[in-house]
Amino acid sequence: MRVSEAETVIEAAIAQSSGPLWLVHGHGTGKLRRGVQAYLKEHPQVKHFEAAEPIEGGKGVTVVTLL
Repeated sequence: MRVSEAETVIEAAIAQSSGPLWLVHGHGTGKLRRGVQAYLKEHPQVKHFEAAEPIEGGKGVTVVTLL
């Protein structure tokens, strides 16, 4: 998935969610992770985000806390 496609999916997930989101972007080259996290930094409904615990996917998963 490209970053622009991921942003559309993330926006829909944020609109439908009231709890934490688990965004699985995988490890790969890191381009998608960086793009997703850049998008999350600017999103007004995102309180905090971080990598999942190693047993839960580590840097291949971003856990998002919403306002």
